[in-house]
Amino acid sequence: MTPTSATGASEGERGFTLVEVMVALLVMALLTSAVLLTTPEPGPRLGEEAERLAARLSHAREAALSANRTVEMTLDAKGYAFREQRRGAWVALDDGPFTARAWPQGLAVAVQGAEGRNAVRFDSTGGAEPVVVRLSGRRGAASVTVDAQGEVRVDAAR
Repeated sequence: MTPTSATGASEGERGFTLVEVMVALLVMALLTSAVLLTTPEPGPRLGEEAERLAARLSHAREAALSANRTVEMTLDAKGYAFREQRRGAWVALDDGPFTARAWPQGLAVAVQGAEGRNAVRFDSTGGAEPVVVRLSGRRGAASVTVDAQGEVRVDAAR
């Protein structure tokens, strides 16, 4: 009788059995699928960008109330920036939450309302002209709404 190994192969035979190869392939497939499922998709995350925009608009409203001045967020195809009105002239705000920000690549923005301006303006009482800012990308759309009282609301991405 010839001695055999624990896997059933005789001493002269070397290599893996079909079952061992299949188990190794199954483990590799499971690990690969786990990595692919947890990797974020490329492109902007609309929900996060809408929340960030809403938070900055809320800061602008608070700044208008606390400084008793008109504060405005201007938007264009490249991004957005803030400014406030001082003695009849617009002065750029560029510190803290008012730092200008560029839109992520692949994000399109449209502004509805604001009397034809691409801006959201808060007066010294915190009120605003009603505006809807629509963000859209390959994976859907989201909108940020500012009502006449200056309240900011995010409508979920769809």
